Amino acid sequence: MSAVRSVTVLGLGTMGAAMAARIAGAGFDVTVWNRSPERTVPLRDVARVAPSAAEAVEGADAVLTMLFDADAVRAVMATALPAMRPGAIWMQSSTVGTLASAELARRASAAGVRYVDAPMLGTKAPAQQGRLTALLAGADTDLAELEPVVRAVASKSVRIGDAAPAASGLKLAANAWIATITAGIAQSLTIADRLGVDPGLLLEALDGTAPDSPYAQLKGRAILAGGFEPQFEVAGLLKDVRLARAETERIAPELLDALERLYGETADEGAAGDDIAAVWRAFQHAAPVVAAAERRAG
Repeated sequence: MSAVRSVTVLGLGTMGAAMAARIAGAGFDVTVWNRSPERTVPLRDVARVAPSAAEAVEGADAVLTMLFDADAVRAVMATALPAMRPGAIWMQSSTVGTLASAELARRASAAGVRYVDAPMLGTKAPAQQGRLTALLAGADTDLAELEPVVRAVASKSVRIGDAAPAASGLKLAANAWIATITAGIAQSLTIADRLGVDPGLLLEALDGTAPDSPYAQLKGRAILAGGFEPQFEVAGLLKDVRLARAETERIAPELLDALERLYGETADEGAAGDDIAAVWRAFQHAAPVVAAAERRAG
């Protein structure tokens, strides 16, 4: 088993940039590339910046992709995959769904490249702190070689089988829950407000109880503060909800349909780049409950 020494990171959005910095800080020889060159500026002191994706992957022991969706991964890897050295590991961490992950694994195999399905759970702050949760599906030897890289970005790893797309399936399930709990706390805060109750008391009442969760508290506080600086952008979660909806036709669609509608409305109103807590805005359009009740009484 050979040690991974050089790592290329393709995609320097919120997650990719933080992961690249963590990997470089762990002592790896890191090369980065991004479609928008300005994204590479904060990393130029710790990583080599390549002019193209193909040049970025040349000679790398491992290549990590953290791009927006399957189409972005396909487009970038169309030139990068043929340039990877035979036997290198492709650590595919973009959230692309199960169908695309299986397709990408086949492309890697045809190119003589080892493929690890490795989406990450976590947002901006955990990525910066190396506290992501890595969802991993791959061969034992490949995961063993990648273990130091994974340890640089994640404080927890969950093994989901020995091949793609198992980890991508779990990622969609997890993100559906994230969408649900965020929309749920946004709705409950709105209900409290419309009924004349200080919505902050909802978070106080839930704190420490069985139905409480740290994530509900986190997003609830963001909503109350009107703080929608992106940790996890609406556009990204909406994409993931749509993937889950498209790839799970055998389950009742009502909840995923509602989530798609809520996050879709939020994105359509210009908040696609805001944090997912901005879904709160989708609950603000209906008439206040008290006013509606008064109209019915009248």
